[in-house]
Amino acid sequence: NFFSVPSSLKLLLYKTLIRSKLEYATPVWDPTFENLIAAIEMVQNNSACFILTDYSHTASITAMKSNLSLPTLSLLRKVSRIALFHKLYHHPVLRDRFIPQPFYVSNHTDHRHKVGIASCNTKYFYQSFLPR
Repeated sequence: NFFSVPSSLKLLLYKTLIRSKLEYATPVWDPTFENLIAAIEMVQNNSACFILTDYSHTASITAMKSNLSLPTLSLLRKVSRIALFHKLYHHPVLRDRFIPQPFYVSNHTDHRHKVGIASCNTKYFYQSFLPR
């Protein structure tokens, strides 16, 4: 029973047991539907209420998450996607396989790190990690 433990321990438990599971596949599974995003954020919102033991309807969840220094899960997914893209871009074999070359590179307006836009034939690939 963790109801009576200090908030710092509850926060540590949340970060180690719950948020780690929520972040496990975030670079490749980042939902685009609002109901899925809201469901994932609801887990963090409920956890913030539990950590601070504040279940009142007038309490601000945003203020609670700010007090606990919990960034939104969508921000963490975005950072995770950028980190994975960086790893793919700088890997000698995976870059050629997953990141398309640009169609045209201008000497005046482009830079040497320009990448191509992935062409999407299916809705599932369009909503996946690489095209976004």
